[in-house]
This record gives sequence, C-alpha cells and structure tokens, in this order.
Amino acid sequence: MKNMPHFRPNPYYEDLERMEEAVMSILHNLEMENTEIHENNHKLKKEITFSRNLLSQLLMENTCRKKLVPLKQESKEVHLDCALNQKYLVDFNKKDKDHQRPDPALSGLRKCKRAGIGHTPVRELPEE
Repeated sequence: MKNMPHFRPNPYYEDLERMEEAVMSILHNLEMENTEIHENNHKLKKEITFSRNLLSQLLMENTCRKKLVPLKQESKEVHLDCALNQKYLVDFNKKDKDHQRPDPALSGLRKCKRAGIGHTPVRELPEE
C-alpha cells in the first residue's frame, strides 16, 4: 500500500464543489420562483378574462337600459291613450243610452218580431 501514490485533494476542486452547490441552490430557488410566477400569471389571465367579460356584460346592460327608457316612456303613453280611449267609450255609451228614448212603436215591432209577425229592418254595426 505504501507503493500507491497518494493523491492530495486539490483546493480548487473543493472550491468548485462548494460553488456548484451554491449555484444548484440558486437554480432550485429560481425554478421554484418561476413556477410560482407562472401560477400567478395564470390566475391573472383568468381575472383579466373575467374582467373583460364583466365589462362586456355591463356595457350590454347599459345599452339595454338606454333603449329601455324610451320604451318605458312609450309604454306609459300607450297606457294613457288606452285609459283615455276607455273613458271616452264609457262616456260615449252613457250619452248614447241617455239619448235613446223608448219608442212605443219600436217596442211593439219587437214584440211582433219575437212572435214571427211582420218584417223589421235590423241595422247592423260594422265590425272592427
């Protein structure tokens, strides 16, 4: 055994091993940081997509509301017109009933008509 040459450790080699451990530690930390950043980037992309969709929905809702305001006003006007027409018809019917006086000759003709005697012209109102 004494004949085997003895190798002395090279001090530069030990320094290189320590530097390699330090570099590998830094590399591991950078890889972990890269993974974390990638996950955060993915979350941010999801939030951006959600925000864009939300903005689009809000713009659509705002447009619909702007279109709805004139329609509501028009609806109110139509309801008012309907109410006025209905009131006019009620008043017209009341006036029509007030102007109709019982005609004795007409009531006699109606009795005859029911009995099947005579001919009475009947005026029909046009349908709308």
